[in-house]
Amino acid sequence: MSIFTITGATGSVGKAIVKQLLHEGHSVRILSTRKGYQWNAVEVYYWNPEQGSIDDQALEGADFLLHLAGATVSKRWTASYKRVINDSRIYTSQVLHDALKRVKNGPSCCVSASAIGYYGSSFDQKFNEEHPPADDFLASVTENWERYTKQLESPTCRSIQLRIGIVLDRGAGVLGRLVPLAKAGIASPLGKGNQWTSWIHVEDLARMFIYAATHSIDSGAYNAVSSSPLTNKEFTRAICRVLWRPMVFPPVPEMLLKLVLGEMSTLALMSQRVSNSKIISAGFRFKHVNIHAALKDLLK
Repeated sequence: MSIFTITGATGSVGKAIVKQLLHEGHSVRILSTRKGYQWNAVEVYYWNPEQGSIDDQALEGADFLLHLAGATVSKRWTASYKRVINDSRIYTSQVLHDALKRVKNGPSCCVSASAIGYYGSSFDQKFNEEHPPADDFLASVTENWERYTKQLESPTCRSIQLRIGIVLDRGAGVLGRLVPLAKAGIASPLGKGNQWTSWIHVEDLARMFIYAATHSIDSGAYNAVSSSPLTNKEFTRAICRVLWRPMVFPPVPEMLLKLVLGEMSTLALMSQRVSNSKIISAGFRFKHVNIHAALKDLLK
């Protein structure tokens, strides 16, 4: 079995990856910013990206590096917090880059998180990895993020960026916010509800990180989304149906979302229909392709 080092392991996706790796019998190391942090069956190493410090032993002898660290975008985008979103991705990637140059026996592949926010918003375009980045805040952050994680590539180490869509996970992310509303009978579409949602089940995302690391696929970006994008209205209706609750009308007005969320309303209103053909061509197979089956698996 292999040795995996993970950053951002305590987030929803990170926890799913650790669970999958332990299930498969791999050895897991995580980098944590909390001194003395403990995790059963996992080796914990300390780092402080803002200060440029890291325990190089976390990388020495590791077979693969999975890099997910970065401040959440699901927090109000004040000017200062927008800098945190961007800088957290730069600091962590730069610290890893410097450490990898120091270690003698480092990983042969680094798989980094990215996001489909790279593409911006479109109601008629279907995005693939060849599309250029948009010119909004999320695209700027994501392009910058990838610029730094691509530098983790070397003659002995591949560097892969997974552009992640809306992650479906029990009690976290989008479902963590929408499910309580649906159970209370007050879930409704956002804005006009016709914006495209490209989603992925957290189990498939965890499997994809591991697959990308352990299989000889080329360096570069791959979209991490399911094969069946749907509109926000269809997505909300699917959640309500699985929970046996009504979907409320009318939709939440776009103006209200912008008033309450500010610029962060972009997350709720942007439309992204994204292709996963490249990762499928690389041999990855999804377990969860139908939205209703995926939701039943998570909400049962």
